[in-house]
Amino acid sequence: MLYCIPLFTALSLLYPPAYLTRIAALRPMFDRINHTLGRTPPPLAQAAAPDAPPDAPPPAPPAEGAPDNGQQTAGGPQLAAPPITSDLGGAIPFAGRILPLPAGTWHPVLTTQSGPHGELLSNVLVRAEGGVVTGVIIARASTQSLPTSTVDAMNNGCHDDRNYLSKIVPSDAKVMECWFTSHVQIEGQPLSDSVDIQTAFNRLHVLGFPIPYVMLVATWNYAEAAADRGANIENVTILLSPARKGTMTLPAPPEQWLKQELPQHPGAEHFVNAANNWMEGWTTMLRRGFHGDLTNGSPDLVRASRDPASVLPGE
Repeated sequence: MLYCIPLFTALSLLYPPAYLTRIAALRPMFDRINHTLGRTPPPLAQAAAPDAPPDAPPPAPPAEGAPDNGQQTAGGPQLAAPPITSDLGGAIPFAGRILPLPAGTWHPVLTTQSGPHGELLSNVLVRAEGGVVTGVIIARASTQSLPTSTVDAMNNGCHDDRNYLSKIVPSDAKVMECWFTSHVQIEGQPLSDSVDIQTAFNRLHVLGFPIPYVMLVATWNYAEAAADRGANIENVTILLSPARKGTMTLPAPPEQWLKQELPQHPGAEHFVNAANNWMEGWTTMLRRGFHGDLTNGSPDLVRASRDPASVLPGE
C-alpha cells in the first residue's frame, strides 16, 4: 500500500469509482459527501452478484482504450489507455498547465477523468531502460477548484514520520506546497486502493514491463486557493528504481528499506540521498510548470531533469 499518498484516498471518497458505490456500508458516507458538496448523488451502480462478498475486489481493468465498465458513470472515472509506443520527453501539456518530465523517454500508460464535471485529471507514464522499468509518474490535477478537505489530505502526507525526508515549502498564505520521499514495495501487496493506479499497473504487468520490487517514491503536492473558496491542486508522484541499471538487482533487500535501516545498506542510503537532493531542484520545475512558466528543452529544465534512476544514451 502507498501509505504515503493519502490524497488518493480522499479523492476516492470525493469522486468514488463505480465499484465503491456498490458497497452498501459506504453508501451513507457517499450520500453525506454529496449533500455537503451540493451535488446530486450518482445512481447506484449495478449490484454485485448475490454470492459476491460486500468487500469484493474491484472488477478487472477495462480493455485497452475502453472507459471504466465501458461507460462513464456520474461521478465515476473515465479511463483511456493511449498507445504505449508513444514517446514523450521534456515537458507535456497537462490539465491546462505544463508537466515537466524527468530525463529519458516516457510512455503513456493510462489517463483518467473523474468528478461530476470531469474536473479531476490523472496521467500515468512509464520509463524503461534495458527492458526494466526505471520510473513511473502518477500525476493528478484539477481543472476546477476542489473542496479544501483535499488540501488537508495532501498536507498530511508530508507529516508522516516514516518518510525519508519531508519538506514544507514556505509560501504565500494562499498556497500550500510540500514534498516528501519514501518507498513502496511493489511485489506481494496491492499498490494502492485507487482504481486508476491499480489499472495502470495491471496494464504494465500485462504488457510485460518488469518492475523492481522496491521503488523510491517522491511526491510533490501543490494547492492554491481559488476565488470560490475551494482550491486548485496538483499532485505528482514519481516512482524511481533503485535497482542496478538494466537489472532488477536492489542495493538492499525489499524488507530493509525502512528509514532506520538505511545506514546498514550504503548503496540504498546513497540512492535515497541522491533522490532527496534531486527533488530539491525538481520541485522548482514542477512549480513553474503549474504556473505555465516553463519551456520545453530549456537548459535549466534539462539540467534539473537528471534523476538518479535515469540512464542517458551511451551509459
